[in-house]
Amino acid sequence: MTDSLPLVAILVGMVLGAASVANPNGEVIKKVREFDANHALQFAKQICKLGPRYDGNKAELKAADMFASALQKYGLKVTKEKVPLGGGKYTYNVIAEIPGTKEPNRYVIVGSHIDSPGFCEGATDDAAALGIQVEMARVLAKNFRPEKTVLIIGFGGEELWFKGSKYFVEHHPDVVKNCDAMIDLNCVGAGEDVFLTRHSSLPSPVNGDPHLIQVLKSCAEKLGFPVTVGDTTYPSDTWPFYHNKIRRCPVCQVMNQPFKVAPWSEANTADKLSAKDMEKTGETVTLAVVELTNAKIASKPLWEVQASQQGAKGGQGYFSPVWFPVALSGLLLALLARRRLF
Repeated sequence: MTDSLPLVAILVGMVLGAASVANPNGEVIKKVREFDANHALQFAKQICKLGPRYDGNKAELKAADMFASALQKYGLKVTKEKVPLGGGKYTYNVIAEIPGTKEPNRYVIVGSHIDSPGFCEGATDDAAALGIQVEMARVLAKNFRPEKTVLIIGFGGEELWFKGSKYFVEHHPDVVKNCDAMIDLNCVGAGEDVFLTRHSSLPSPVNGDPHLIQVLKSCAEKLGFPVTVGDTTYPSDTWPFYHNKIRRCPVCQVMNQPFKVAPWSEANTADKLSAKDMEKTGETVTLAVVELTNAKIASKPLWEVQASQQGAKGGQGYFSPVWFPVALSGLLLALLARRRLF
């Protein structure tokens, strides 16, 4: 028996090694679990400090600026899209892009909304979602390269019956035609379960896509998080992606339920947010995006790749094609002047 132990150990090692190579899921989940819920929470709290963000007021516009700046740090291409609200007022959609490596014209969208109800700071509705998106952007940009393009979008004017998302759908028909999934984060950050919306009713019915719901449910279960599939009243920014003249997109609104604080309440303040609940939603949706885009593990962060590309193009460093001739000319002039002096 003792003589066979080394052989058994070798065989076990071979099996385990083969399993780790054949199933990289463990490495993917490890990368997804780098999601820093405290980072997401702190950003959400900064948004809450602005006060109610409504109808294109200064707080809503400032929140859009903060969101855009936070996403740019991680190498995403960020666009602020001006959305008219009428009466000279406006808001912004903030659109951040991680380009696909193989199918850049196929899209997976993760949405939220920048504004809040007009009478509260909207911690769960929807500041927590913005924090989750910022941290999701960091994890995706650092660890993954999606084959399809990922759009992380904060829509303005959701509380005004989806003004920002309606504008986006109308002005980006090619994205809508080629959208493989629209995942919307709404009323998150304070609720025990990851809640996947199967059906919502107002202003008109929206049905969550069964395949998309199954992907999200499976991701939550892989990560060990409680998950519920159910119905709710309002569809949030999934509505324009579902009801439009271009194409009905596969949608799912993701929430945290049961609510620990009523979304439409003055009590919906930053102190009600839970880092753990934000982690559940953030990691679940991040893993779903990885799977939906067939993302591969990255060798280096996106922001480092972009920095090296910018350096190669010039304009970075003392010996770039732009600066080197200028510096050399200056040195020669200085030497000539020195010779004249002596």
